[in-house]
Amino acid sequence: MAFEHPYIRIKNVAPEKMDESQGWTVSEFRVVISEKEGASSTMYHATLGPGDRFQKRRNDNCDEQYYVVSGHGLAGAGTDRVEVHPGHYHLIPKGVEHWLANLSRNEPLVVIGLFDRAPNMGVAGHVHLGDITEDDLNAPRTLDSAGLEYPLVHQDAVPMVKVSRDEGWTQDYFCEPLNRSHGAGSCWMMGYFGPHTIHMKHRHDNCEEICYILKGHGLAGIGADRGELATGDVHYIPAGCEHWLANLSDTEDLAAPGWYIGVGGLDESGFNYMGQVTEEDLKQRTGEI
Repeated sequence: MAFEHPYIRIKNVAPEKMDESQGWTVSEFRVVISEKEGASSTMYHATLGPGDRFQKRRNDNCDEQYYVVSGHGLAGAGTDRVEVHPGHYHLIPKGVEHWLANLSRNEPLVVIGLFDRAPNMGVAGHVHLGDITEDDLNAPRTLDSAGLEYPLVHQDAVPMVKVSRDEGWTQDYFCEPLNRSHGAGSCWMMGYFGPHTIHMKHRHDNCEEICYILKGHGLAGIGADRGELATGDVHYIPAGCEHWLANLSDTEDLAAPGWYIGVGGLDESGFNYMGQVTEEDLKQRTGEI
C-alpha cells in the first residue's frame, strides 16, 4: 500500500545534474521536496566533497536557509566570513551574495537547505557571481557572532521554547534555531525525543511542515499514513493535516529538525492539538519507504 503523503529516503533520490559553469561545483545535489510533492518551497540535500564549493551566488526571488549536518566549511554571506560545523544554521536573505566551501581534505561537508517559497529551483532567481578566490578563503574570519551581518546560529546556543504537555508536547525538548527574531520568513524548528516519547496528534492550520530525521528511528503519522523513518529520511505535511511523531527506540534519542513554512514561529503556525497517539496507532504501518 502506497503512502498518500510524501515519506522520502534521501539516499534514494537521484542527484541532479548541476551546471558547474553556474557555480555548482559539488559532488551531489538532491532536490528532496518541491512542488512535485505539493510543497511551496524547495528542500535540498548537498554533499560537498573535499575541495568542493558552492561558488558565489545570490537568489533574487527567495531567502535561503541551510543546516550543516556534518563536516567543516567556510561560509561567506555579504562581508561575513565564518567557519561552520555540524549544528550551524545559516539564513541568507534574498539578493545577498553568498558561498560555501568545504575546508576538509578528507571529509565531505553535508548540508540540508531550503529555498523558501520557491517551489522549484528554476524560480529561486539563482545568479552566479563568480568563483571563490584564494583571497576569500584566506580572509579574516568573523569570530564574534554579534559582528555577523547575517544570522548564523549554532544549535548549542538555542534556548528552549516553552510548550505544554497538556497539548501533546511530550518529547524532551523543542526549540526554534531560526525564527522571526532573526528575520526568517519560515521558522526552522528542532525537536528532541527521548526513548519512546511522542509528539501527539496535532495540525498547523497556517503552514506546511517539513521534518528531517537527523538521528534516530521513529514512526510518523500523517493523516491516515503510518510509516517508519530513520536517519536521513524526510516527510512533508500539508497545512491543516493531522500528524504526529514517535521515537520507537528503547535506548536512543531521536532528533528531528524541520521547517514551519511561511510563518515566523510556532505561535504563528495555527497549532491545534488533536489528541493522544494510541497503542493501535503505534501498531499500524500503511507503507514503507
